[in-house]
Amino acid sequence: MNKYPLIKFVAVFISGIVLQSLLSIQLNYLIISLSILVIVSIILYSVKQIRLINWLNIPLILSILLFGMAYFSVNKSEKVNYPFESPVIKDANLYGKISDINLIRPDRIIFYVSIDSIYSESKLYKGKVTLLSTVKDSSTNLNSFYGLVAIGNYVKIKGTIARARDKRNPGEFDYESTLTEDGINGLLIIYRVSDIKIISHESDFLKNISFNLRKNIDNVIRKFHNNSTTSLLRGLLLADKSMINYETKIDFINAGVIHVLAVSGLHVGFIVLIFVFLFKRFNPYLRYGFTILGLLLFVVITNYPTSVVRASIMAVAMVIAPLTGRSYNSINSLALAALIILLINPVDLFNPGFLLSFSAVIAIVTMYPPMSRIINCWKLKSGILKYLLLFFSVSLAAQIGTLPFTLLYFHKLSLVALLANLFVIPLIGFIVGLGIMTLFAGPLFYFLGYSYASTNELLSYLLFSFVRLIGGYEHSFISIQKFSLFDSILFYSAALFLALIWKSLSNLKSKFIVLLLTAFILLTGFRIDNSDLLPNNKLSVLTVDVGQGDAILLKFPDGKTALIDGGNATEFFDNGERILIPLLNFLGIDKIDYGFITHSDADHYKGYLTLIENKRVKQIYKPLPDYSSASDAELEGAIKKNEIPVKYYGKAILRIGGTSLYILNDTTNYNYRNMSMNDRSGVFKLVYGNNSFLFTGDAGIKAENYYMKHYRNFLRSNVLKAGHHGSKTSSGEKFLSSVYPQCALISVGTLNRFKHPSPEIIERFTSMGINILRTDQLGGILLQSDGETIKNINWKKE
Repeated sequence: MNKYPLIKFVAVFISGIVLQSLLSIQLNYLIISLSILVIVSIILYSVKQIRLINWLNIPLILSILLFGMAYFSVNKSEKVNYPFESPVIKDANLYGKISDINLIRPDRIIFYVSIDSIYSESKLYKGKVTLLSTVKDSSTNLNSFYGLVAIGNYVKIKGTIARARDKRNPGEFDYESTLTEDGINGLLIIYRVSDIKIISHESDFLKNISFNLRKNIDNVIRKFHNNSTTSLLRGLLLADKSMINYETKIDFINAGVIHVLAVSGLHVGFIVLIFVFLFKRFNPYLRYGFTILGLLLFVVITNYPTSVVRASIMAVAMVIAPLTGRSYNSINSLALAALIILLINPVDLFNPGFLLSFSAVIAIVTMYPPMSRIINCWKLKSGILKYLLLFFSVSLAAQIGTLPFTLLYFHKLSLVALLANLFVIPLIGFIVGLGIMTLFAGPLFYFLGYSYASTNELLSYLLFSFVRLIGGYEHSFISIQKFSLFDSILFYSAALFLALIWKSLSNLKSKFIVLLLTAFILLTGFRIDNSDLLPNNKLSVLTVDVGQGDAILLKFPDGKTALIDGGNATEFFDNGERILIPLLNFLGIDKIDYGFITHSDADHYKGYLTLIENKRVKQIYKPLPDYSSASDAELEGAIKKNEIPVKYYGKAILRIGGTSLYILNDTTNYNYRNMSMNDRSGVFKLVYGNNSFLFTGDAGIKAENYYMKHYRNFLRSNVLKAGHHGSKTSSGEKFLSSVYPQCALISVGTLNRFKHPSPEIIERFTSMGINILRTDQLGGILLQSDGETIKNINWKKE
């Protein structure tokens, strides 16, 4: 370690940051302790006795540790909160300063406003609030506003303030927490550009230089390329992935090449090669000087992402080293990059970009040299094969180094990553190169710029097609949902252990035994903190928060599953794709055993279509076909197209894992057949031991009267899923008296346009002593039964 002096300092400094993030010791205690240690260090250094100087390392190390703790404490920004009582404030008038602007999208502009005053319904709110603001309008109006607005402008805005979506269901991304940790209090939705008035054109000079540079580069990209290539080049050259759609990102994750979409060391390497090639005829000082300026420019136009800053610092160190007559040391330059980044913002230590970038480089630096020595020892005759193996080794080292964080953030282990990277990384290099050449040539020589852009469109098409093919393959990845921070620490501890003892192992047999034992300990250790949210031997009923709609997941004591309804799906948000499939993946559910669709209203069946198309359900139960209904025809068509077995409702009993699921619909009854679609909703009673649940879809009072007449006391249940989202058209007094539930589940969207649930129904439940559980207030609701008692599980703390 004597060759790497900076490593020691940075390692202790980082340890201080981590300790302070865990312990949160008061700053004054840290400063007092640090001052005492500095004084002790000075005294020990001043005394010229070897015996005392030998003790100097202890206070020095503790001083660096405390400095890291104090530095983190001073620079850590306090997490903000959504400051208003109501989750939505409509028609608010706001005054504030624009603090940042994102690149324009085809249908919107997103910018950040630091608000100082808000007027709403004759109420005045004073206080600093930062809102992420989105304005949607016609392309003409958006482009006009985009050309006028600048960072630092003081504006008056009319719009709707909204609270960001928090973690509403198990395994779901907590958007609100991410925003508040970045100092953003909430969202502002603006419905037209004319609702934004620029009061003062005062602007932030330095921020606008960066923004205008990014905007001009983006204008050239958009001028010469189609939308798909534009979205890719924005990500590669400007670190803006906003135009890359959700499905494409999932394909890149599945293929194990998502890293190429995040501007990183890979892209910086391409930039360095391009600049060195362009300036190769200059003398070394000018050549490397222009390369450094190019790197600084790239850092600015990409908006300073951690991975680019890290790679640029290392690249600058590599360029400067020969000019100063020193040899380049990748480990020391890596430590220097970490120190500079953490001095700028110590919170970056916990940023996924920092962790993935540094873990990849550390792995490459430590693992690639021995791999390359082994390959060189083989003395391969084929130069191409040797190159491919060396390239493969770099990719393998990076994959191993980032594996824990990849599993932690993406929950997928790609089985095709190594193969995919052999094709994708060289292709990305050509795309970046052509993109830069288009930027230089396009504004001066239109035909030349257009030629480069056309070639890039072809390469981008090949890239997307290849990733879609290999990432869309059913067995391209393994879903690993329970990998935790503890598992990551265990993994890296094992890697450090192997690195320390590897050279002392004398033969292949001992190395194999150590590897085998380490693997066994890891696999055992990974299970220590695992727990099943929906355990076997219990009945779990999870009312999924799908906004204004229904979706209820059942897990039976024998492990089988059922899903009652799937929420809505629109062109903007598909509950099946964005809520249900991620939820099933998180819970380790490959396919739903029993799919129930109560009726073909959009807020009950539309989200189910994605599950059907992805073959995530084994069989469907639904009402008899109604081909006069376009929605039911669509549902029937999807079921037949995907060859999902279907059964139609009729009185039946399903015995599943010790439970009894009663389907109460009597399709042979004349009165039943002449009811409305809502009243013909599938109605089920689920019994487990002494506990029971009644699910009524959107059945109204007419249907409730029908069921009371035919089932009477059999309707009595512990838990009632309130009909029609708590509408006053359901949950009649007589029906509630017949069911006599202790608890009512209401699946409803926050401040929905139907004003569900009805205040009248809430009052009725309350007066009858029925406990109310609402998804708009609680998010997903998990009830579990052992056959004797029903417990409301706080899954957010599990």
